[in-house]
Amino acid sequence: MKVHFLILSAFKFTGGLEKFNRAFMKALYDVSLEEKFELFVKSSHDELPDERYISNNKFVGFAGSKIKFAISCLSEARKMELVFIGHINLASVAVLLKLLNPKIKIILIGHGIEIWDKQKFFKKLLLKWAEKILSVSNFTKNKIVTNNCINANKIIVSHNTIDPYFRIPEKFEKPDYLLKRYEIDKKTKIILTITRINKYEGYKGYDQVLNALPFVIKEVPNVKYILGGKYHVIEEKRIKEKVKSLGLEKYFILTGFIKEEELTDHYLLADVFVLPSKKEGFGIVFIEAAACGVPVIAGNQDGSVDALMNGKLGKLIDPDNKNEIGQAIIEQFNKPNSNISNIVYENFGFDKFKEKLRLVVIGNE
Repeated sequence: MKVHFLILSAFKFTGGLEKFNRAFMKALYDVSLEEKFELFVKSSHDELPDERYISNNKFVGFAGSKIKFAISCLSEARKMELVFIGHINLASVAVLLKLLNPKIKIILIGHGIEIWDKQKFFKKLLLKWAEKILSVSNFTKNKIVTNNCINANKIIVSHNTIDPYFRIPEKFEKPDYLLKRYEIDKKTKIILTITRINKYEGYKGYDQVLNALPFVIKEVPNVKYILGGKYHVIEEKRIKEKVKSLGLEKYFILTGFIKEEELTDHYLLADVFVLPSKKEGFGIVFIEAAACGVPVIAGNQDGSVDALMNGKLGKLIDPDNKNEIGQAIIEQFNKPNSNISNIVYENFGFDKFKEKLRLVVIGNE
């Protein structure tokens, strides 16, 4: 059997989609070696892979050339048997593949906002023609069913996973070098958010955390809010102006991009992780934080509900209610749960993710 995985990006950019694609690629590659089928990955935007995830000779990147990517895929249509489509924005390629070779079995992966609304044209055809749809959360599944009249039995919920190379903490202690870097006392309570920071993604909810911070400070004066992630300069300016207007300069730290090798340590720095988003398909950062023993606060209106296991890994709140966010932060400061790391690996561990994918590939699910 020849299996193809077609994606937008896994290595060139940073973000939840890329994290998912890397883990999915690694799981699919491992299964291909164990089940003795051929795997080929084509990426529209990447150039070379990280060979921890897949062998270089199984991967072709087109460095942003959409035309070359499409031509390469379509030229091999007759040879394809099972194709995983990593994003609905590849619908035009997927539909043309099916027209060229009606025997191809297509499995579409559905993430978040890109697939929630009613789809049209190629995207609508892809939803119809896909043999199966893998949804990263029950929320995304319900959105697809409701807005696109897709049979629910066609959709398999397959939650995101912890990356197999995510560094597991040996000790659940705040790293001294980060306390020193950010000039934070060990007794300070730390609120952490890690996300993309730009003007187009205000739904991530960090503004609401800032709005809730004065309430938190009244109850817990010795506190810092760390907002981590790559930011756009325009959004940086807006955030800093907002922080100044709220009088929060001494309580707020904007880190910028956090290197992968320091990610676990930043989670360990936190007493609570907060991302009151309204448009998460799942939210890998939630399970990463919980894997480091950090209680999590998330919105109750999107796929975050699945990531928090309906509140088992933290607190679900109304993302529009700053008072509820503030109260939840204070509560989570006082409710450490050392067992949440084990719960994460039992439910979202890479081995479990890989075994579910194996069943999908060999046709038992």
